[in-house]
Amino acid sequence: MTSKIHSLSCENLSFYSQASQDKFVFLLLYQFLGKQDAGYYLEIGASHPVHINNTYLFDTILGWKGVSIDIDTTYKNLWETSDRKNCLLTQDATKSNYRSLLQPYPKNLDYLSLDIDDHYDAILSTIPFEKHVFKIITIEHDFYRWGDKFRDSERKILTSLGYYLLCPDVCVPEGAFEDWWIYPEAFPKGVLSLLTSLDLSNKKHFEIINAMQKSLSYEKLFDLN
Repeated sequence: MTSKIHSLSCENLSFYSQASQDKFVFLLLYQFLGKQDAGYYLEIGASHPVHINNTYLFDTILGWKGVSIDIDTTYKNLWETSDRKNCLLTQDATKSNYRSLLQPYPKNLDYLSLDIDDHYDAILSTIPFEKHVFKIITIEHDFYRWGDKFRDSERKILTSLGYYLLCPDVCVPEGAFEDWWIYPEAFPKGVLSLLTSLDLSNKKHFEIINAMQKSLSYEKLFDLN
């Protein structure tokens, strides 16, 4: 798996997320950080196992371990007949026992995807962040629908936990709908400095990806690490 991962790049991979979330995670981990192994994820609001799914790439191609949750039972059969290796739990994410779900996994996890239609901040409050750290978090707030109903409390929670808001108000055609966060301690100072120097606020998702790719230089990143 390590040699296979080493040969992968954005140019020879297919990405499946609705708004480049999986590409954002891949770039940060495998190109900015030079990750060479599989990882771990928690996906809250999984929906379809493949179509506009944030973890399909990591599960099926990169061999990650993880757990996905969705309240809609219609996705269970689709999940079981797909090539997904990790399970889908059909349950109410607001009532999930995240402490128990994450118990088999290490303290340092790679990715938290939180993509549901409500209660984003309430779910954040139930995740045992004192026991687990996520290098990257993409979280919906749907500002274009709700205004600051959820966004403000999400940001207060994650900021208090030491996360850094790298991409505020990621935009789709409807407007700002997500924030993309990183855990600064997971990034070498040079890489962190480079990332935080980029103008990634209130951008369309493809603009964020383009800016990140433009800043990539293997020679530069070697020096920064």
